[in-house]
Amino acid sequence: MKKLLSGFGIILLLNGCNNKIHSHIQKEFLHAGPGYSKAVVISNGNTKTIYVAGLTGDGEDFEAQTRATFNNIKTELESAGATFKDVVKMNTYIVNYKPELIDIFRRIRKEIMGEKEMPASTVVGVPALAAKDKMIEIEAIAIIEIKKK
Repeated sequence: MKKLLSGFGIILLLNGCNNKIHSHIQKEFLHAGPGYSKAVVISNGNTKTIYVAGLTGDGEDFEAQTRATFNNIKTELESAGATFKDVVKMNTYIVNYKPELIDIFRRIRKEIMGEKEMPASTVVGVPALAAKDKMIEIEAIAIIEIKKK
């Protein structure tokens, strides 16, 4: 009986610790629209993780849309207190991918993000995006330290 109670006590203790850990996690939904948020910020302890939804941008050609997309991501990052230097992962989807499009994408990304300490990245060619007239969609994850006041 003593072993059963001590095991039960350990389970209660672990459950108590688990609840305490989760009570420090905070979620913030930025620029919520119909069906999704443009970004979700998770704060835990002294760290914020920013998940930027797949965003697109307006423009008449691939270059213009790529620049506008990066600008839209910048807006969401800044809303959460982050910059492109804080991005640790990017996923990029390019409609009707051709090798010359990756060259345009990389040139613009280099102008905006530099070429050192780059995030882990994936580029995928896709037949279409949800918005028919868009040629590129980029999502990003950034991590920052929460500054104590």
